[in-house]
Amino acid sequence: MEKSKRLFTKKDLLALIVPLIIESALSLVVGMIDSVMVSSAGEAAVSGVSLIDTVMVLIFYIFSAMAAGGAVVAGRYSWQLLR
Repeated sequence: MEKSKRLFTKKDLLALIVPLIIESALSLVVGMIDSVMVSSAGEAAVSGVSLIDTVMVLIFYIFSAMAAGGAVVAGRYSWQLLR
């Protein structure tokens, strides 16, 4: 049996994953900084910022997934045009 050729090497996957990890970490840091900045305003303000930050992260991930899906469809379409 022939060895199946992999689409991506481990190095390629690492090059794709590292920016995603950095982006997620920065998103979490921004949420923490928001909470720290509002902490002097009281408990209600901190919990409001925390709740909204959770909603914003959810919306961010939804749009990121849609963008990634669109990139896959566009890439696949352009690949078919080049063949």
